[in-house]
Amino acid sequence: MSRNTGTVAENSSGPLTTVEAMLQSFQAPDSILERKITDNIAGYIKEGGQPLLLVNALSSSYVGVPEMCNLMSDWAREFDIDPVDVMQDVLKEQLMERFDPESVDKEFKDDQRQFMSVTPPLKGSGSDDWLSIMIRHPFWRSVIYELSEEHQKCKFLNFAIQRISDAGYQGEIASVATASTFVGVFSGVLLESLDKLREEDDVGLLDKLPDLIKICCQNEHTYLYTQILLFRLMKTERGLPLKRISKELESGVLEKFNKPPLVSTLRMLLSGASPAVASAISAILQSRSPSPGDVMQLHRAYTSDDPPSSFFLRDPEFFEIMLSSIFVPSFKGGMVKQDHKEKYLWLIAYAASVHENDDMGPDTTEVQPTYEALLALEDTLSKRTAGTDLTPILANLLVAIETPVASMALLYWIQFVITETSYIETYFRSHEVPVPLLLIEEMAYKHPLQQTAVFATLVNFFEAPLELNPEIMMTYRKSILERMIYLMQLNFAMPVLDYIRVRARKMDQSLSMHFVKRVLEMVSGPYSKKFIEGMGQMIQEIVEVIKKTETEPIVRAWIEEVVLQPVDVEMQSPPTSTSSSSTHETLAAAASGNDSGLSTIQEIKKRLEEPRR
Repeated sequence: MSRNTGTVAENSSGPLTTVEAMLQSFQAPDSILERKITDNIAGYIKEGGQPLLLVNALSSSYVGVPEMCNLMSDWAREFDIDPVDVMQDVLKEQLMERFDPESVDKEFKDDQRQFMSVTPPLKGSGSDDWLSIMIRHPFWRSVIYELSEEHQKCKFLNFAIQRISDAGYQGEIASVATASTFVGVFSGVLLESLDKLREEDDVGLLDKLPDLIKICCQNEHTYLYTQILLFRLMKTERGLPLKRISKELESGVLEKFNKPPLVSTLRMLLSGASPAVASAISAILQSRSPSPGDVMQLHRAYTSDDPPSSFFLRDPEFFEIMLSSIFVPSFKGGMVKQDHKEKYLWLIAYAASVHENDDMGPDTTEVQPTYEALLALEDTLSKRTAGTDLTPILANLLVAIETPVASMALLYWIQFVITETSYIETYFRSHEVPVPLLLIEEMAYKHPLQQTAVFATLVNFFEAPLELNPEIMMTYRKSILERMIYLMQLNFAMPVLDYIRVRARKMDQSLSMHFVKRVLEMVSGPYSKKFIEGMGQMIQEIVEVIKKTETEPIVRAWIEEVVLQPVDVEMQSPPTSTSSSSTHETLAAAASGNDSGLSTIQEIKKRLEEPRR
């Protein structure tokens, strides 16, 4: 906006002072379309301006940019292009390119009183300052978010984020970096995010965690603020699951700032552990190799008459390090001496099975059975040469799987056997499922909370290069794929589908078709939007291969079912023929009229009707 006075005009939002200046303003391109043009014309006539000069100025300055835009929009519709999306994309691109934070902040400083005098708008409120109007529109909010990511020190954009939060859109700004600038905004975003995560299962948690990690790990003070809140909530009734979120934040801040001592020291300070316990656990976590001295120190503390809380030991990373040191022969810290193993195993058993009650003290009745299960598993595995046939000890391994922590120990050992020995090259037969894969399948069935670890293990096996001929390798991968499909039956559908969908282009098409056929044979509707999109993209990649095969009628039947299902309800993941409804994965995703998944389905249907290429 120009702020000159006298013979130079302001723009249409302010008064014009002289006839000459008014006439000059009428000569600007498309001046007849300005918002206050009627008031300016009346002022010009009142000041004695000549109507003929006015008409000439308005007519000669007319360009018709809005009409050109409307014409282009009509043409775009002829090609099934949404003109609104095109216009908004162009406008956003120009704003991102031309935005000058210094100039905007200068104007903002001059006009700040105007903004501060307006009550922060609520959704649907009557406030009519231009910022409030912009905030009500999703497009303008998205523009503000993107600009704030590029110009994090811009005072106006930070103020706009505050106003957006006050208007009730905290959920939208969870991934915006500048949301951490104001304590009020950050607190609102954090609490709303935690409230949503509270009801999520593993699948939903994986989808929503990245945005939370991004905002909470913006800097050290937001990380500290979040961890203090989480540690206090963890000590409340049913608060322990929040430890998963706390660990994810630790990983996020380590990746961003690379300060392991800060993370481990803060963790111990917040937990309230004694200096001896805190130093021992921190040393184990930082070195990722438990020294006998640290383990002995922890063993003495937890076998004393007044043991510390097991809360300090219940860290997923701590469990992984301790179990690997005993059960993985290639562990970097080397093999633990036999006379120390019992103390290692007892400490693991205590952390995994003790129950604490503020009134009654720790309940250790399950510690001894857990310890004995770990001891028996270690004895069984230590007597077998790594990479040899597992059939003779299969019964013992199945018994070990009954105990959750022993099951995880066995999983780490199986990872070593498959990836670091020649077990598969030696014992795999195309007509048999490898024993390690059967054991992993049993783990996933017995312990649902281990399904994420089981899936990660299967992915590692699927991608690992082995010295097998191509035909045998294909059969081996198909066997792994079957275990992944079984995970889908156990309520782990979307992570498996997402992985296979992404990998489909690099995977042999026969494996992709086998996956599609097996999954569609076992599922039934209603289907979530995510499932429709994921499976649709899978099929789209191999639709030409599917034609004229036994898979084609299965795909056609599924397409008809999807097309006919209601699209205005929230739907679960597809139930399978062998899983109960109580274990279905809830994936609320209401389908809309412009659903990209349904568009993909229609495209597949069209291609199936075409002659095979």
